Amino acid sequence: MNKKQIRNYHLDLRMKLSISDLDTYSRMINSKILEIIEKINPQKSVGLFYPYKNEVDVLRISNDLINKNITCSLPRVISKGTALKYFEYNPHNPSLEKGFGGIMEPTGEVALDPDIIIASCSAFNEQGYRVGYGGGFFDRTIEELKKKGNLKTILAAFEIQKTNFNFQESFDQKVDYICSEQRVYSL
Repeated sequence: MNKKQIRNYHLDLRMKLSISDLDTYSRMINSKILEIIEKINPQKSVGLFYPYKNEVDVLRISNDLINKNITCSLPRVISKGTALKYFEYNPHNPSLEKGFGGIMEPTGEVALDPDIIIASCSAFNEQGYRVGYGGGFFDRTIEELKKKGNLKTILAAFEIQKTNFNFQESFDQKVDYICSEQRVYSL
């Protein structure tokens, strides 16, 4: 299978998840993510993502992070072919607007460089690589931020999104952790 076939197959599986399963699995995944964040102990901020098309709802952990004095941020597409920029996200005053692809994005003015990025995917493999939506935004972002500092990356995904295919290419960025409802893959 090529990346497009893998993407379409696993997106279809994810879209078939029931609301109840989405809720239950998101809670399980978020619990694992919070444990990893506590171990990493970020100094500045954690980059979340706005859930789209039955993705894991990682926004649920924003209050937990804020209560630990960790700034939350969300990505914004500046233009095609570039890295994402992160801007502060406050769940109590979410200044968001529809952005690239209809995904909600922050409207802030001052970009942040998160210590940790939590990414979404269409599919992933156990080697730590993800298939996104085909724009390369997260790969460029991870590559750029790793050059600036000690970035850690966590992939939030459902176990049904796992594939056995080795689809990765030279530009694909490996993540440090994958959290599914069943387990944590530490890479």
